[in-house]
Amino acid sequence: MAEDRTEFEKKGAIGIAWIDNQAKGNSLSSNVMGDLSEILNTVDKDKQLLLLILTSRGKHFCAGMDISGIEDTEAMRGRTDFFARLLPQIESLPVPVLAAVRGNAFGGGFELALACDMIIASEKAKFCFPEPALGACPPFGAMRLGELVGRIRAKEIMMTCRAVPAAEAASIGLVNKVVADEELMDSATSLAEDIAKKGPVALQMIKVAMNRQIGGSDMAYWQGTALSARASQDFEEGVKAFFAGKAPQFKGR
Repeated sequence: MAEDRTEFEKKGAIGIAWIDNQAKGNSLSSNVMGDLSEILNTVDKDKQLLLLILTSRGKHFCAGMDISGIEDTEAMRGRTDFFARLLPQIESLPVPVLAAVRGNAFGGGFELALACDMIIASEKAKFCFPEPALGACPPFGAMRLGELVGRIRAKEIMMTCRAVPAAEAASIGLVNKVVADEELMDSATSLAEDIAKKGPVALQMIKVAMNRQIGGSDMAYWQGTALSARASQDFEEGVKAFFAGKAPQFKGR
């Protein structure tokens, strides 16, 4: 069995997807994303499931895209394309998706949480987009974060690459609720069970109404921007500097 995977379990009408790639901070490998996509398909087809909780094993929610083998351009392009399809799959899933976040939700992990309908955070959770420090752009985050916290605050968070702690995330409307670390799954499950008691058709209509503008030209923009940024010389420099433990020398091209 692969060490990097996403596991699935059912608790009555609630499904739980567990990202498990702990050796790499629960980063998004091809296996993790492939498993998660299959889980979403399963939930979509199972009419007994009324809500999905997306969470992780271990200390961290998700460290972002797995950049091992980043020198393999085609492999990274394939991974990026897969991720670009995965996030709309979460947003368009008929049932609500609740992210239960502990530890770091960085880069693609932050974007994964933003694709969900609600976020419950452990008091130890932190949210960060480190991509600009590597010369890359997180365009899905750029499209979605401002909807939650406002444009000027979103720009500051993304352009500084600073980590937003759970308490601040709650105060600016990024997460629904902050709970003690040991209470994260109990709180997420309690909220999920409460929502699951409501009319499934009504829940779906609410989600469709609020997400009605999602998934069109903005997704095409996201894919193009993500790939363009990763093809730049600045990104190549940023990655090399990151692995060398040095400050990057960006040249704006």
